[in-house]
Amino acid sequence: MNIKYTICAILLGTISVMAQDEKKEESTLLGVLTQQANPDAPKKVNTLEVYLDSKYENLTKTSGSGTSDSKFRLVQSRVYLKGNYNNKLTYSLRYRLNESVASNALEFAFLEYNIDDHWTVGMGKQFTAWGSTELSYNSADLYMFTNIIGSIELFSPGASVAYKVKGQSFKLQMVSQGEQFAAEDYKNKAYGGLFLWEGELFKKHLKTRYGYALFQHDAKKYYSWVTMGNRLTLNNFMAEVDWMYGFRNVGDAAFTDLNTGTKGIAYVKDNVTTASVKYKFHKVTPYVKVMYNYRKDLESNVSYALKGVSTAIEYNPFNDKAFKDLRLFAAYNFLNYDYKNYEVSKADKNEHQIAVGVRWMVPLFKL
Repeated sequence: MNIKYTICAILLGTISVMAQDEKKEESTLLGVLTQQANPDAPKKVNTLEVYLDSKYENLTKTSGSGTSDSKFRLVQSRVYLKGNYNNKLTYSLRYRLNESVASNALEFAFLEYNIDDHWTVGMGKQFTAWGSTELSYNSADLYMFTNIIGSIELFSPGASVAYKVKGQSFKLQMVSQGEQFAAEDYKNKAYGGLFLWEGELFKKHLKTRYGYALFQHDAKKYYSWVTMGNRLTLNNFMAEVDWMYGFRNVGDAAFTDLNTGTKGIAYVKDNVTTASVKYKFHKVTPYVKVMYNYRKDLESNVSYALKGVSTAIEYNPFNDKAFKDLRLFAAYNFLNYDYKNYEVSKADKNEHQIAVGVRWMVPLFKL
């Protein structure tokens, strides 16, 4: 009898650890979209869920020249809808309410069809199939951004096919790319191809997001990207490490200075590394993130390194289902810009940021 009790205790402990790991995945938008169903729960054939994706804060920015910004602001206000029909067809849509440019308001709208337990096809304005963990996050859940996430095409119109087996997912995606990659004569007829491997290793304690992308610039030139992300979870502890490397055309204020001779769009190389850790103590979660961004203008031969450290405290005051995603936070960021190879020396810049606010994925409607 004692042996049976021991085996049951071990099984319950294992299930508890896995459940905690599943909750951590809910902190990312992709985690919300791809939550694994509880095999013991009754299956719902048709579902529809609507949320208000919101974030409000007071933000203060200071540097050596004084306070440059201090105000209350609406960071995010988006309607997010997801649904499932007959356990075969899933659909997702997110619309930004506080977007001043109408064409950018619809962030994504796509359908996915599960052919069987292994194969899924999709079409619409989808998540661009980048690797890395940072690019999988809902931006409202981040306190400091790399210079990738703020200027890369996170959503692209296209089609995809994915194969899933034993916790591994392999996706091929073809997209109509934006102006970051295509030459002027090709901007309406260039394509991009992406491959993404999402892996689960060591009993789901290590999860990977490794991607490779190739974008057509013109008839003979292509831009490539490598994006690699790793997430380690052990009970209430989580650590992430990312590396992103690639080429594109982008507008960057650091390269529009008269010293560079560059006007408007620059042809750049990005090389970015990030690492973060968090640990959940009941309702309180401390968080630390560091990043190193290196961006070079390949035509003017100037570059800069953006280094950053972010610390935050998150507090989830409620346990009720409707309010469990309401989170209070306080964050401090330190950013350092190190400019290199400018004809006229460009002074390095340090910036301090303090943000205090509330983040809530408000459940509006559910069937």
